[in-house]
Amino acid sequence: MQNDKVDQLKHAMKAKKEAEARVAASQEAGGIAPGLEDQYKSRIAELETSLQQAQAALTEAEAKAKDANEKYLRTYAEFDNFRKRIAKEKEEALRYGNEKFVKDLLPVLDGLEQALSHAEASDKQAIVQGVQLVLRQFLKVLENFGVTPVDSVGLPFDPHHHEAMAHHESEEHEPHTVVNEYRRGYKMHDRLIRPSLVTVAKPPEK
Repeated sequence: MQNDKVDQLKHAMKAKKEAEARVAASQEAGGIAPGLEDQYKSRIAELETSLQQAQAALTEAEAKAKDANEKYLRTYAEFDNFRKRIAKEKEEALRYGNEKFVKDLLPVLDGLEQALSHAEASDKQAIVQGVQLVLRQFLKVLENFGVTPVDSVGLPFDPHHHEAMAHHESEEHEPHTVVNEYRRGYKMHDRLIRPSLVTVAKPPEK
């Protein structure tokens, strides 16, 4: 767009110079023929008007180009600041994303420390009760984050949630029933975090 305005200005300047040159040449040759002088003057006036219009258009185009460039620089700066802010927030999210989880675990840690500090002064039953309390607190924290145990014992073996470590002959249980759990499994919402390690019942050999 700006190049078109420059070309238009150059064309107007060239045409004006050519018209002025023709007038000068006619004057040197002995004057301008009657009736042509007014035409030349009129043509030169038209060219001057075209030149002024071309200059004004070029000035306007340059102003618009400058404004567009300033807007581009502002937009780029805003985008760069936005990109840096997002990168910083992402870094902080990765670094401190588990902050709430850690805060919720601190009371569990406090309970373990208290149980250990009173272990020598307490009887075994009190220690067991203290550990059971801490365990319930810990499971509650996990539940608040969507982490729950996988049900196993007494249920049919489910390869999506259980991993069979052994098979046990049993007449008391239906075949393929989980009869023992070596290690509890957990899931987060609907996603399995780790399977339960179990023993599965099978019919006695005859």
